[in-house]
Amino acid sequence: MKRLLAIAAILLLGIAAGCSKDDNPTGSKPPVNAATSTWIDSGYWRTTLDASSGTVFMGFSFATRFATPAASLTGASTDWSMAFRRDIIKLNGGTSSTSNGDCEGANLGVLQFTDVTIADTVGASWVTDAIEYFINNWYNYDPNTHSLSANRNVYSMVDAEGDNYIKFQIDSLVGAGMPPNMGTVYMTYFYQATASSTDLSGTLSHAVIPVNSGTAYFDFSSGSVVTPATPSNSTEWDLAFSAYDIKQNSGPNGTGHCAAFYAYTELADPTDIASFTTQPAAPMFTDNPSSAFLDWYNYTGAPLHQLLSKGNVYLVRTGGKVYKVKIESYYANIGGTPTSGWYTFVWKEL
Repeated sequence: MKRLLAIAAILLLGIAAGCSKDDNPTGSKPPVNAATSTWIDSGYWRTTLDASSGTVFMGFSFATRFATPAASLTGASTDWSMAFRRDIIKLNGGTSSTSNGDCEGANLGVLQFTDVTIADTVGASWVTDAIEYFINNWYNYDPNTHSLSANRNVYSMVDAEGDNYIKFQIDSLVGAGMPPNMGTVYMTYFYQATASSTDLSGTLSHAVIPVNSGTAYFDFSSGSVVTPATPSNSTEWDLAFSAYDIKQNSGPNGTGHCAAFYAYTELADPTDIASFTTQPAAPMFTDNPSSAFLDWYNYTGAPLHQLLSKGNVYLVRTGGKVYKVKIESYYANIGGTPTSGWYTFVWKEL
């Protein structure tokens, strides 16, 4: 699961010729771009890249070692192979590509990076990008009846305007059937009407949301189901319910600024919504592209709320070439301050 802070500085772009896997560029002029790549004498690249923006993906190309900041990445996989934004890593393929990119990835798990060879591509489980919904641990599955029921886990989030905090839980589904019939959703929530206030201790409200086999859009500020003319370009809604998916208005779903938090992980009883009274200073997560890199980190939880690399080695296949990649760090010392969203990763063409 997984799962929005500072805006990246305006960065310079440039053009440079790519190197083959056997090149040792020691002494060559470093490229002037948004990423710094250093050749390690033991035979691989180490790249540092600023992906601290909460809104702009930073695309990186293995072919050129260049990073390109863009709100909407386009172009072939030689223009960008991977893209980074806060905790999200996507590849130029599947639902993440707008130009028939062919990138796909595989997670090899925790291995010694230098030991991974082209032989490890045999039997690898290759996947292309899809969409990962962050609010996905709200139900229980009964294998006997093949039905879903609400587990009442508490979530918190910020609304589509990016101003107001909310906490909520799905209480039950009434009249639900086989997908896509979600029936009617019953929900308990609290909407903090004061912008930027993290106080979530107020009186709870309740909502009844008819979904059935369609899509229902809910707006917390009005406490009602709404019908936006163009949902993908509207901040009139916060959550969308469809075919047992709960979608936030942000990322691949819309132009809103919604982001959510696993509030239930902070509670002794994960269903005790009244006990969750303050939104912590913790990372919040949007719905995002889901790639082979989906679970690259471990979240430490309170009190540090850090994202630490699991140390997995990944494969990225594109343009008939295969690269191995390992995320080393998500933090850098910027101006004497530890700053999140700065990736350091090692990689090499196999």
